[in-house]
Amino acid sequence: MSKECEESVQIYNRYKTYNGDAESPAASAASANGVFGDCKESIVEVSGGRNHKGLTMGMGAMFLVGEMAGAGVLNLPSAILNTGWAGVPMMVVLCGAVGYTGTRLALCWVIVEERWEEYRAPCRRPYPVIARQALGRPGQIVTEVALFVTLFGAGTVYLLLVSQQTHDLLYQLVPSLSQCAWTLIIGLILTPFTWLGTPKEFWPASVLAVTSTFLACLVVLSEVIIEKDLHPFPEYPNPSFNSFFLGFGSILFSLGGACIFPTIQNDMKDRSQFPHSVVITFLVLLGLYLPVSIISYGILGSQGIKENIMQSVSGKAVIMAQVFLLCHFLFAFVIVVNPVYQTIEGILNLPNELGIRRCLLRTGLMMAIVVTGLAVPEFSKILDLMGGSTITLLSFILPALCYMRLCALPGPDGLPHRKLRRWEMVLLYAIVAVGLAGGVASTWSALVGILSPKSFSTTCFSSSAFLS
Repeated sequence: MSKECEESVQIYNRYKTYNGDAESPAASAASANGVFGDCKESIVEVSGGRNHKGLTMGMGAMFLVGEMAGAGVLNLPSAILNTGWAGVPMMVVLCGAVGYTGTRLALCWVIVEERWEEYRAPCRRPYPVIARQALGRPGQIVTEVALFVTLFGAGTVYLLLVSQQTHDLLYQLVPSLSQCAWTLIIGLILTPFTWLGTPKEFWPASVLAVTSTFLACLVVLSEVIIEKDLHPFPEYPNPSFNSFFLGFGSILFSLGGACIFPTIQNDMKDRSQFPHSVVITFLVLLGLYLPVSIISYGILGSQGIKENIMQSVSGKAVIMAQVFLLCHFLFAFVIVVNPVYQTIEGILNLPNELGIRRCLLRTGLMMAIVVTGLAVPEFSKILDLMGGSTITLLSFILPALCYMRLCALPGPDGLPHRKLRRWEMVLLYAIVAVGLAGGVASTWSALVGILSPKSFSTTCFSSSAFLS
């Protein structure tokens, strides 16, 4: 082995100390314009290929449910309020479409592994790798930016939910503190935890997420049915153009986990089984989302539905569910914002160790998240914007485009790698078209809501906003 190859293998081995599993050297090479060159075979030999101690199909589905359910389900009844009853079949259709593109995205990574064996080692950022191989450098850049914005927005949503839940739970003890004040306090408390390195072995957090979400849905359904007599004449207003597409964005946010699909797939024992995990995930999500949305909106109507459905019900069981959700959102926040920090640190070439530069950078980024939350304290507005823009791009458009492109790439014999059936091509193009149209309309509606004069009256940037 040449001296250059030995150095590349040493670089590869250093990744093992970073994340427990080494990143695929090809992923690093892709982002560095092929820095490993002819040493790929030596590195693949050292890496040992696939991870034989990864997640099972069921555990992969649990991780996906834990990451996707939670923040989205709390806003779904409000989404149905915005869309009207048409939102129910739309939810089923979008769930099927996103689930299908999710399986195509999973097959994209299988194709990447088949075509380029250097990617069979664990990879920390597989989605940009898929985009680069399918769409070139521009596709990789678009994907990286979309991932960054999505995770930044999701982190802001989680921070606002933690602040809202804390305010609701502690209002009787500290009535003088508003949700705006709690946003600032929670941000300061969480900042030191964001200085830590890459999260490892987070399966307990996934179990907590699934448990808390199931518990919250069960509590909401029970309390809504119990309080049915308090809402004898529910009203169901017709949606407007803007409200309908706001609901479109909210529904997509609740289904928008595609940005983590390739990452979870890379941690699986048999990565070809990941499409089955995706199918299980979306069946479970539909089983959660449909009852909560239909029963809540059907009984409460437009008068009783609030931005966060947990605020539409009350009782001791609700308090217990809020505590579980609060724990889930705290874990989720730290996990979600970590890739945002790692991306910026990679661009700035900061060392992968706890130090003053990491602390200053992550504190500054945390301040940016807090300021965003204070500027737009209604989490549903950020949720609508993310759902209509970057999540539509990552869940609808890019998976379909990447899959069609990778299948069309010529193999060693000059023929396409995989020949798609006509109905599948039509379906994929239809999904891209619906994603583009719905995404543009939803993003426009969300921006109109955020930038409207009424919206500026609810910002936290006033002295009175920090006191109830």
